[in-house]
Amino acid sequence: MKKILIIADGIVAKHFLRRISETFVATNEYTVVTLDRAVLPEKLPSNFTVYEFDPTSYIKLSRILKRDFNDIFIILKNRVDAEGTYHNIRRDNPMVRITYFNRWESAAPADDENLIAVEANEILAGRLYDFLPNVPVVAQNVGLGQGEIMEVLVPFGSAYVYRHIRTITQDRWRIVALYRSGQLLLARPDLMIKPNDVLLLVGKPAVLESVFKAIKREHGQFPAPFGENLYLLVDMACQSSRDIRRLLEQVCHLHRRIKGRRLVVRVVNPADARTLGAIKAVDGERTDVVVDYRNAPLQTVVSEDLERYNVGLVICDQTLFARKDYRRMFYFTAKPVLSLSPAPLTELKKVVLILSDRREMEVISSTLFDVASQLDLDVELFDYELDGDAERKRFYVSHFENLAEIFSKTLHVRRQNKNPVLTLKKEPPFLQVLPFGEKMLRGRLLSYFSTDAEKLYFKLSHNHQLFVPVEPEGEDQSAF
Repeated sequence: MKKILIIADGIVAKHFLRRISETFVATNEYTVVTLDRAVLPEKLPSNFTVYEFDPTSYIKLSRILKRDFNDIFIILKNRVDAEGTYHNIRRDNPMVRITYFNRWESAAPADDENLIAVEANEILAGRLYDFLPNVPVVAQNVGLGQGEIMEVLVPFGSAYVYRHIRTITQDRWRIVALYRSGQLLLARPDLMIKPNDVLLLVGKPAVLESVFKAIKREHGQFPAPFGENLYLLVDMACQSSRDIRRLLEQVCHLHRRIKGRRLVVRVVNPADARTLGAIKAVDGERTDVVVDYRNAPLQTVVSEDLERYNVGLVICDQTLFARKDYRRMFYFTAKPVLSLSPAPLTELKKVVLILSDRREMEVISSTLFDVASQLDLDVELFDYELDGDAERKRFYVSHFENLAEIFSKTLHVRRQNKNPVLTLKKEPPFLQVLPFGEKMLRGRLLSYFSTDAEKLYFKLSHNHQLFVPVEPEGEDQSAF
């Protein structure tokens, strides 16, 4: 049996006592001290004992405190009375836990580990804040109450719409359940998120803030959520002056079309002064040119840059991406990588994806449509009918059709019985989107005998190619 002392006065105390009386708990025994019986509920439960006296009287209160209470609640309408009562209790019992209702601007008594101050103004302001649109709703009376439990409404245009929970990387946070049409659905790997679902999230508060922004982010925001800025890597030891100048022209055009806030041009192995001058000429209000004169290890330079400049898209040309050491470094950045070919970006008409039956299709789909939307390109989906699980592919086609409607993009689905790589080699330049998987780190020799379009990516490298990072195949991304 828990013994609880409630020192009560005012309208809040009245509602509190009524709430207790309506939710009878047989294992609690309540002692109420008040000057005004009007705060008491009409029907007192059998586990209530009431005393009428001034709680600021130490002599009277000390007699009650001899009962050795487990918890004490101070809910008084007058600040002086509340503070006086608190000090009276602490004279006899410095260790009992006190819950102190503070409705005034002045702070509650400090330096007391056994004091829980309930700040009325903060609670009311926080509750009103919850009703604002586009703000996260966090649990305040569950767990730590620090925002580690959050619910988020998924808008129609969110990148999380029509995705299975298993395809969403959940690092230091989890989707534990969702609410749909008034029903609670526990999270499971094969559960698909739909527009207007309310997700229940658990994780570190700072991480959940970022997740909230990612879920609420509307389309047309790439390179978000990978980062904010574009990052062009130039290696003057590997690239010719003509290729570098052409690459700069391409990237400056792309920067005007893509939402990246800034363009960072990183130059390593500076050699040709004239070419270096041409690169520095693009330095401006939204562009930074940084040159590595210290000859530091490439991996170190790129890693530091990605963090310092909040990079969301890494850009190089096909010469660098063809090198296995560069490709491996790019893979471990976990950033999208755009490999540009000599074909003018201004002549592009479409984005192409060769469909497979792996879950990476669902992971990269929102990025594909986001890029197509910003560059005003049609989307073409190749369904290689002799490859993989036909039923799963039909599902992915439906998934892409839903996204096409969300992004207001034209989607063409082409079905054929021969490898689409052979067909696409003969077509005008396009932007190909591929999942950036570990298989691309392997040598090319054995890939020539494969029918896997991802292993044969280099056969279409005369086109622009966007490689989107994905989780390793088979990794469990379920909520539990």
